[in-house]
Amino acid sequence: MEINNSVLNKDINLLSIEDFDLDIFEDLIRLKRIYKCLFSDSNTLFFAFRREENLTDKKELKKLKVRILESFKDYGEYIILKELDSSRFDSVGRININDHTYNFLFDVWKYFYSCTFFIPTEKFNFFDYITFQKKNRFHDIGNEKLLINHYANFSCIKGLGGDNLIISYRNDFKLPDLPIR
Repeated sequence: MEINNSVLNKDINLLSIEDFDLDIFEDLIRLKRIYKCLFSDSNTLFFAFRREENLTDKKELKKLKVRILESFKDYGEYIILKELDSSRFDSVGRININDHTYNFLFDVWKYFYSCTFFIPTEKFNFFDYITFQKKNRFHDIGNEKLLINHYANFSCIKGLGGDNLIISYRNDFKLPDLPIR
């Protein structure tokens, strides 16, 4: 795993955790430790998704879809906002964090082509988020609009190809120390 810092703009920084493989046990453990530093059981995560991943085996996609939808049913909510067909869609979700969530994040990572997740700020509810996504049509590079409007302090973004995690955060927010090694 490699770590790189960059600047999106004068208000937003990016921390990229690169070159990991979810099929390597050590990488899974490292990512789980990072997630546990970022999220706690008292939090709720909001998600934005775009279409099924085309790099994941079709049989595995079917299994992942069932597990993901069951998790949203048990611990949160999932809504498709726009659907072109069964594999191309825009959707949002929310889930209350518990011990199950950290493995759930790996399922989400493998199932969805594009994925963003974050802890909303106190006054930003799920209905607000649905409205935000409909208005912005999922076009928010680095989640700049989300962060500048203080709807979140930081967000996690699945990088292209799925082998990197991008954490975008406002300059006025200090990320926790992440256990990268």
